[in-house]
Amino acid sequence: MRTVFLFTPNVALTFERLGQLIARRWMLIIPLWIILAVCAVLSPPHWDDVTLDGDLAYLPATSPMLIAEREITAAFPDRKAKSQIVIIASRRDEEPLTDDEWKTIDRLASPFQNAQGIEWLRQAEAAEGASQEALFKRAEATLTEAELLDYDAAEPVWNLAALAKAEDRGEIEVERLKAQAIALDPSLEQATSPTLPADAPDWKLFDVWTRHTPVVGKMLVDPDKRAGLIILHLTNELAATDNIRIVSQIETLVDKWREEIHDSGDDQLQIGITGSAAIGGDMLLAAKESIASTEFYTIALVIVILLVVYRAPLLAMAPLLAIAISFCVATWLVASLTLVDQIPGFGWWNFEVFKTSKIFVVVILFGAGTDFCLFLISRYKEELADCGDPGEAVAKALGGTASAICGSALTTIVGLGMMFFAEFGKFRNSGPAIALCLLVTLAVCLTFAPALLRMLGRKTFWPMSVDSLTQRTNDGRGNFWELIAALVSKRPALLLALTVSLLLVPAWRPIWLRVTTGYAVDVSYDLLNDLPSDRPAKQGANQLAKYFPLGQANPVAVMVRTNAGDFESKEGGAAIAQLTKVLFNADPHVARVYSSENPLGHRPGRISLLTSEVFLKNHIRTREQFLPQTPEMKGKAALFRVVVDENPFSLDAIAAVQHIEEALEAYRANASGNLTDLQIYVSGATAGVRDLRSVTKSDTQRIEVLVVLGVAAVLLIILRRPVVCAYMIASVLLSYYATLGMTEWFFAAMFPDSYQGLDWKAPLFLFVILIAVGQDYNIYLATRVFEEQRKHGAIAGMRVAIRHTGGIISSCGVIMAGTFVAMCFGQLLAIVEIGFSLTVGILVDTFIVRTVMMPCFLTLWTRRSDPPPS
Repeated sequence: MRTVFLFTPNVALTFERLGQLIARRWMLIIPLWIILAVCAVLSPPHWDDVTLDGDLAYLPATSPMLIAEREITAAFPDRKAKSQIVIIASRRDEEPLTDDEWKTIDRLASPFQNAQGIEWLRQAEAAEGASQEALFKRAEATLTEAELLDYDAAEPVWNLAALAKAEDRGEIEVERLKAQAIALDPSLEQATSPTLPADAPDWKLFDVWTRHTPVVGKMLVDPDKRAGLIILHLTNELAATDNIRIVSQIETLVDKWREEIHDSGDDQLQIGITGSAAIGGDMLLAAKESIASTEFYTIALVIVILLVVYRAPLLAMAPLLAIAISFCVATWLVASLTLVDQIPGFGWWNFEVFKTSKIFVVVILFGAGTDFCLFLISRYKEELADCGDPGEAVAKALGGTASAICGSALTTIVGLGMMFFAEFGKFRNSGPAIALCLLVTLAVCLTFAPALLRMLGRKTFWPMSVDSLTQRTNDGRGNFWELIAALVSKRPALLLALTVSLLLVPAWRPIWLRVTTGYAVDVSYDLLNDLPSDRPAKQGANQLAKYFPLGQANPVAVMVRTNAGDFESKEGGAAIAQLTKVLFNADPHVARVYSSENPLGHRPGRISLLTSEVFLKNHIRTREQFLPQTPEMKGKAALFRVVVDENPFSLDAIAAVQHIEEALEAYRANASGNLTDLQIYVSGATAGVRDLRSVTKSDTQRIEVLVVLGVAAVLLIILRRPVVCAYMIASVLLSYYATLGMTEWFFAAMFPDSYQGLDWKAPLFLFVILIAVGQDYNIYLATRVFEEQRKHGAIAGMRVAIRHTGGIISSCGVIMAGTFVAMCFGQLLAIVEIGFSLTVGILVDTFIVRTVMMPCFLTLWTRRSDPPPS
């Protein structure tokens, strides 16, 4: 039988010639790669300088939440808040706060009011005309409130800056207020031109709400006065990278307050911090810590496994040095590509990388790179034992393995590259970035690694000799892999049926769900649940939930717009009141609805006509909050803030948003008069998660199909055997679904009370990586089987191939699984889930699919296509 394997035999000859060139020029190749790596480390841009993060910011522009954000911004141009930090104060005994404790809370708010005033002063200095005047008024009001709360005597220069501007306009009693400021800080008497402080905190504040803020202040106090809130509105998106800095600075400030409260003798008052920006900041900080721990444990585990398996320090050093060089060069190259759009004529270029992508770059480069090097080293050892010359051995080893290594790398590169077709920006950029890094690793492993082997020669296997190491390996093969080969050759059908049946047990439910719902497992988008319990944002959320609806910190923004009607009219006010009722009745989890007709958010029927609440409807703050003030939009829109008493990232909160939209659609369908053209927009963190869920579901389905097609195409080009390629894909798909089932079993058992599903990123990354990486060992085994069958015949060649590849593939599988185990030491549950699932998937692929299922199938297929002589 004529056997065609891996491209063509001419390709193997080409790689052998490349190996001969490397063997002759190794003294040039090694320094070149080292110099390139050093330049990459020293030269900008660096990975951390250009990486971004966040989820909602990378939704497609057509997502309903982003459309709503644009429309709301157009109607309320001064509303620039995208996330919140909520500071909550309460007593440990859950009793009402004392007067002194309320004053302490007021003092806590003062620095934020100061920072807000400074920000508006800066904006005012850059503005002109009426806009400048409005910003000055806001700054003065904010700084005055900060001073009334508890003005810091060391910082009145900020107020003087406002007074210096106000003096030109003659609108306030400058001398009196200057004297007041100087009384707080006598050193200011010598100041001739007060300016804004250079070291003022930059917390990206848009607004600060305290219990004294008109209209909204009452909603920040628990009805029983057991807790109070300070809400900081930020212009950053909830998962913006800059939130790490902001949240860390504010948490440091909160820690100082806690110390002062403790030193004052108050052991009951406790201060917590939460909100969408705090959750996002803590999540990013945990991800940063996860990256550091993953890097450390990946390197440590690879070193330990290599030393334990091979007991040769230089052999362990070779792949590690190759991977270190490829990592430095690859990350610099990817970082540089993010700046291509700055080149004239390349403004169309749009490529971004993300901090969390580094975790996958580390584990895939270490795992796959080590595999590539070990495939080469294993063959190098065989050739060195036969010919004795390191140069000739390197050339033959490269000729015998480079095609398989390239094929293995191509399946992963193509699989990851298919993520480019995702709509979600993080998927679309992350996959190609990781693939490019792996391409650089492939280049290093095919040039630098063989050059290093040529330089080390027989010392590669020190302190053992090549002959003793070969003899030890052969002895091991005779004991175990010969037994496997014998079993496979005698009972292939039985073994295949047993292993498939075994994997179908955990795989059945994911396969059924994939067919019926589109999801292979239940998935969760809950950022809050993903955080470790010791994170401040999660502890603050638990504290908040005792006194306020959980959604108080992350309300859903609903805007209705009309072109024919007028929300400023009496009929418009009645429509707003009716819409308020509709929102309350949309879902049982809706706790409060704030609007121009209901500024305190109470349920209809609870507002008393004898209270001051009636007068709040006409307050300027109410109108600014809920009704557009620009001439072109005046009367044409109304804004509602809906508080859902659920974790804003939970499935229950998402369901509530869907119910809200359905209720509003029903209202619009029955609308009469001038409101028949009503347009509805829903925004906020929960709406963003809803859109994220929708787009990632469609992306996952699309990418799964493309990855299978892409990997299948690579396999066909490499092996040119459609039946074998189809089986390879099917076997890895089975291991994928079995891995999902086992992962779901494990985490459901570990977290029985809080488990809602696997993190939404886990199934997709598991699919792409496992389908692509899982073919490495199949390709390496199949090509070796076809090679040995050409020499020894069908069955004998199969047994020889299993004996020769069993040890090295198992070692590589353990190393690859070890790199993914490193992810399990991360701080985020999402990363732990991905690491665990990849570890299980690689082990299943290594010890079940590759060890049993693939040889059994090849045996049956070979017998059918080339039956042995009778």
